[in-house]
Amino acid sequence: MEETGSAYGKERFGLSSNALKIIAIIAMTIDHVAWMGIDEYVQAEVPLQILLHCIGRLTAPIMFFFAAEGYHYTHNYWKYLGRIALLAVVSHFAFCFSAQPSFNPFENQLFNATSIAWPLMWGLILLKVWDLDKPAPWVKVMITISACALTITSDWSCAAPLAILAVGRSRGNFHKQMLWLMAIVTLYAVAFFIFNNQIYGMVHMACWFTVPLLYLYNGQRGRLKWLGRFFYWYYPAHMALIGVLLRILPFGK
Repeated sequence: MEETGSAYGKERFGLSSNALKIIAIIAMTIDHVAWMGIDEYVQAEVPLQILLHCIGRLTAPIMFFFAAEGYHYTHNYWKYLGRIALLAVVSHFAFCFSAQPSFNPFENQLFNATSIAWPLMWGLILLKVWDLDKPAPWVKVMITISACALTITSDWSCAAPLAILAVGRSRGNFHKQMLWLMAIVTLYAVAFFIFNNQIYGMVHMACWFTVPLLYLYNGQRGRLKWLGRFFYWYYPAHMALIGVLLRILPFGK
């Protein structure tokens, strides 16, 4: 899959998708390692961890953005969707192994019952649905609502498929993409603040720092062709490793 800069108007200057994905990988690792030994934020006593989680907020918007980009560039949608579906299955077990007491999502807490890969898959499904001439618009709306219901208890909840849909449908208009993306992220942060944890809800607002990074995207993939898949499969691999460390280190849960 060869990417070009035509949609973004920057043929040479800027960051390739590989560079942005490496930033996302580093930020994600920092974020998840910072959770080790901490159950939840009960008060602002962990400024270093909060800073590390703010860095980690760079990851999700980059994942949403490139899920939509992948949909645009893929030559085989169903093969691409199949890979993400497989990723969702594998990531569920890795996610639960590191962050939840049970592999059964119905036995875990209401939110974060499964990984972000599940709503990523539904984001791709919604992009396909809305690109079709049929079904009727009201049917597409009902499918979108159903996707939100099916992903609401996952990591990043229904914000993930909605963000992917908004970014993909607004492709070619960066400002519109970012307005939609940050509006959805902000609503998610507000919901997290009200219904889950106030400190972590505010931390989610650090996602806004992703905008200038994505602005530098030059539409190029970069030299490392394998990094695209590595970007996604690193997620369950490092979550599984964190799960192992949590069980053998003194501060493990």
